[in-house]
Amino acid sequence: MSTETEFSPGDVFYTQHDNQYHLRKLLVFDKEFECYHVLAYKPLDNLPDKEALDTLEVFAYHLPINKSGFTDPVLIANTKVVAENLIGYHEYLKQTQIPDYYIPIAGQYYSEGLRLTDEQQLTDAIDAYSKAVDLFPSFYEAIDNRAFCQMDLGLWEEAIEGFEQSLAVNPVSMLAEFSIGECYLNLGDYFKAKTQFEKAIALDPENQIPIDFLQKVNGLITDQWRVS
Repeated sequence: MSTETEFSPGDVFYTQHDNQYHLRKLLVFDKEFECYHVLAYKPLDNLPDKEALDTLEVFAYHLPINKSGFTDPVLIANTKVVAENLIGYHEYLKQTQIPDYYIPIAGQYYSEGLRLTDEQQLTDAIDAYSKAVDLFPSFYEAIDNRAFCQMDLGLWEEAIEGFEQSLAVNPVSMLAEFSIGECYLNLGDYFKAKTQFEKAIALDPENQIPIDFLQKVNGLITDQWRVS
């Protein structure tokens, strides 16, 4: 029989039928409709260890089910709800709700990212910004902040990809163009860095920072040429 459940976001639980274990992860609890929005994993013949939960194959990225719609559910563990877990739920929101409903949710993710950034919890901040971007893809401030966190972690290639994504949304961003140049500078690709700093200057000729960096990279190119 179905059982009233009281799980929290991040809880992974299972039910049993047809000699298989059916695992779900609670993503969001909609109190108004008493609805669990869950991620469903592929049915298993054996119950997995807690350490293996994050490696399970996903069967459905989003299912809305009444909280009393599970037969004798059993809690296994609570794991973090990360951006990848929410892609199905976010698509559901975008398909069923108006932007005025889900854009504030993206804003909440963004605010959480700012808090985590201030606390130097950069990996978690990246995940929070990723949630905001997944729900609201044109949220270039979240894209930029995620890339800045990646820069702080020395993830230069990932940061370049992020700023390029930002430019696809906001193509006249001096900050994104300049930051790509910084990444190339740290990667030792001085010619690409030079091109980026020139692009930044073209967008904001009065800004001294890209001018200074262009002079710096020109000097490095000259030194490199002399050594070779």
